[in-house]
Amino acid sequence: MKVALRDDDTSYFTEPGRLESVYHDVWNRIPVGLAVVPHAAGFVDKAVPEKYWDAGRAFPLAENAPLIASLREHLKAGHVTIAQHGFTHEDFADGHEFQAAPDIESRLARGQAYLEGVLDTRIRVFVPPHNALSKRGLRAVGAAGLNLLGSFLSFRPSLRPWDAHTPGNWWRVRQYREKTGRSKADRLVFPHVLRYRKHAEFGCHGLIPGTTFQDLQRAFDEARSANGHFCLATHYWEVDPALKQVLMRFLDYAAGFPDVQFVAIERLFDHAA
Repeated sequence: MKVALRDDDTSYFTEPGRLESVYHDVWNRIPVGLAVVPHAAGFVDKAVPEKYWDAGRAFPLAENAPLIASLREHLKAGHVTIAQHGFTHEDFADGHEFQAAPDIESRLARGQAYLEGVLDTRIRVFVPPHNALSKRGLRAVGAAGLNLLGSFLSFRPSLRPWDAHTPGNWWRVRQYREKTGRSKADRLVFPHVLRYRKHAEFGCHGLIPGTTFQDLQRAFDEARSANGHFCLATHYWEVDPALKQVLMRFLDYAAGFPDVQFVAIERLFDHAA
C-alpha cells in the first residue's frame, strides 16, 4: 500500500521558514508533494498576506529568491517533489481558475514550463486550485500528459471528456459505492488509480481544521481493506499544533503496517499501482 502527502499553495508568498516549521520532522519520513503556484495573484485569501490583497498583479515564484533556493535544496535532498497548482490561483466571476479562465490550456503549459525551468525539476502532477476543474480543464490536463491529484473528484461521465476508459472507470466507482454502502450523494474518495487515455487520476483525503485522527484512521483502514492506496492533502498555512499532532499520529499509525510504503505523490501513478 502506498501512502503519500500533498501540500497546496506554496507560492511567491511562502516564507521558507514556514515550510520548515511544519515539515522539518516529516519530510525525512515521507516526501512532501508541494503543489506550487507559478505566478500567484494577489487577492483576498488566507494564503496571501494582507499587504498583497490589492496588488493588482501576479507574482512569479522566482521573485522570492530565498524560497527558490530552499526548494532546490529540499528537492536535492528528496524531502519534496513539485506539482503544478494552477497558474495564478485567481478566481473568475463564473468559477475558479481551471473552471473559468479563458486561456486554460495556455495557463497549464506556461505554468508547467515555468516551474520546470526555475526549479530544475520535471512536473508530472497537476493539482487544480480549489480542487475545481471543468470538462475543458480536465481535457487540457490530459492533453498535457499530466496526472491529476485532486480531492472529492466527480466521476460523472457527463462532466468528463469521453474516452474508451470512461465507462469502465465509472463502473469501477459504482461497484465500490455499492460495496461500501454509499449513495451518489455520499462523499467518496476512490482508493485506486483511475487511468484514462492520456492521464491518470487519484483522490486525496483532506487534513484541514477539524479533521481528527479517527477520521483519517477510518479512511485509511477502508483503503487498505480494498487493497488501495492513500493520499493526504493539507495546506502548510493551516497546520497549527493541533493539526500537526493529527498528522504525526496518522503517520505513526500507517507506519505500523508492514505493507505500507511512504512515497512521493508521483509514485501513486506508477503502473504497478
